[in-house]
Parts: sequence; C-alpha cells; structure tokens
Amino acid sequence: MSRRLFELILAIKRKCQCNEEQIQEELGLTASQFHGLIVLDAGGEVAGCEFARRMGLSPSRGSRVLNSLVTSGLVATRNRPDDRRTMEISLTSTGRRMKNRIIERMKACESRVCDRLDDSGVRRVREALELLETVL
Repeated sequence: MSRRLFELILAIKRKCQCNEEQIQEELGLTASQFHGLIVLDAGGEVAGCEFARRMGLSPSRGSRVLNSLVTSGLVATRNRPDDRRTMEISLTSTGRRMKNRIIERMKACESRVCDRLDDSGVRRVREALELLETVL
C-alpha cells in the first residue's frame, strides 16, 4: 500500500527539520533567529511589518524575533526618515556572515540530495516542490 501524500510530506519535513536543527546547533542560533535570518536579504532593508509577514508571524511575534536578532547583533533597525512609525531592518556585518554560513550549510545539504539524482531528477523534484508549495 502506498503512503498517503500527507505522510510523505511529514516524512520529508522531519528529515529537513533534523538538518535544520543541526545547522542551528552548529551556528548557535535559536530556531526563530535562524528563520529570521533566512527571510532577510543580505544587501537590503525590509520594513518591520514585512519581516513579520515573510516569517508568517503576527507583528507582535515578529517583534520578539526581531528583538532577539538585534540583541544578538545580527540585525540593525532604524526608523524611516519619511515615516518614523516604520522601522527598517537590515543585516549587520555579523548577520551577513552568519547568513552566508547558513547558506553554505544549506547548499551542502542540497548537494547531498542532488548528488543522488541526475539533472532530470533534480528538475522534476524542484518542479514538484514548487507545485506543492503553490497549492499549499
């Protein structure tokens, strides 16, 4: 009997989560710090409300994650000159280095998957995952 689609998704999620937790532990990041760094672009600023939206959090929960990142020296904030109610968030140099370390480890994890597939297999997996993300 073949497994249900949802069971497959959960199995993949567990395996990815183990890799994610390993990266977090290696880099000394909490899960929320890790996810916060993932959603920030290395060279730009993002508004506080956009940061929370990208993380899929309420503004108040996004604010707590942001405070943790600021306290850790990974991001800096400033009020926008044209609208002092809007906070802009950007990675610090330490934050950019940490994000680069995260990306290096994510690429290594991705390589472990891709090395077992030919180009056609990689393309099919990517297309299936993009489709799945779209419909979920």
